[in-house]
Amino acid sequence: MPGRASIVIPAYNEERRIGGLLRTLSDPSIRGMYDIYVVCNGCTDRTREVAQGYDGIVVMEIEGAGKHLALNEGDRLSGDTYPRLYCDADIQISAASITALVEALTTDDVRAAGPSVRFDVKNSTWTVKLFYRALESSTTSRWLSGHLVGRGLYGASRAARQRFGYFPALFADDLFFDSQFNSSEKVTLLDAEVTLWVPANLRDLIRGEVRVAQGNQQYGVAKFNEGRTNDPVLKQYDELEATPETHASEWRSSLKGLRTRDVFPVLFHLGILATARTILAAKKLRGHEIHWR
Repeated sequence: MPGRASIVIPAYNEERRIGGLLRTLSDPSIRGMYDIYVVCNGCTDRTREVAQGYDGIVVMEIEGAGKHLALNEGDRLSGDTYPRLYCDADIQISAASITALVEALTTDDVRAAGPSVRFDVKNSTWTVKLFYRALESSTTSRWLSGHLVGRGLYGASRAARQRFGYFPALFADDLFFDSQFNSSEKVTLLDAEVTLWVPANLRDLIRGEVRVAQGNQQYGVAKFNEGRTNDPVLKQYDELEATPETHASEWRSSLKGLRTRDVFPVLFHLGILATARTILAAKKLRGHEIHWR
């Protein structure tokens, strides 16, 4: 018998961190209520073995190392069970938050939802803490509340998931998903919270932001090239509402209400983003590729 919802977890070499999420999904309060699929994509560690140690979890392994492949395989396995949540393997979330998300998405309306976010910075250097402090300011939190990106988890009602066919070969899957919906169709739940792992030091932070910058740039190129290719994947972009440039414009407008105590963290945050874009441009000039799983 199908569960109340389906949960897809793409996983690439997550043997050390996937246990936190799977312990939640195996919690007695929700065990057996949802159809849960862990899709290991190109793993070279023990992710599959770790995931198989939890009851009620279906574990599938595919050869291709690409998150979009895992997301699409998870959709195939989930069949007609909705609502559907897509979870990164390394997030921390409570059983109550999962329940709140599923209830919010159990509707006939087109609705996409995500949890509020808490960043786990206790083991990070002060520079990393400063970067994430900017994301907790009222200015940036207003922007983030309207976009389901950077959360490690997003979900769709049945009607919302019909908005697109499958996940294309893009790094920024959350940006692609978010762009399928207008603001009235998206909601951030205050009674559902996810805790995200963050880098420990500035070097790792910049490395991660370089990958994010590449994902945003890749998405922008695909959007720019829509209609100029016969690739059926890129044809899905015809109805997309917003681009990274649109998001950046909204972000700049929100700076007008910035509080004094948030000025330095936000400026530091923007400086890191600018540094990441500069590094990405330099790597491209040298012919380097940045790999994303």
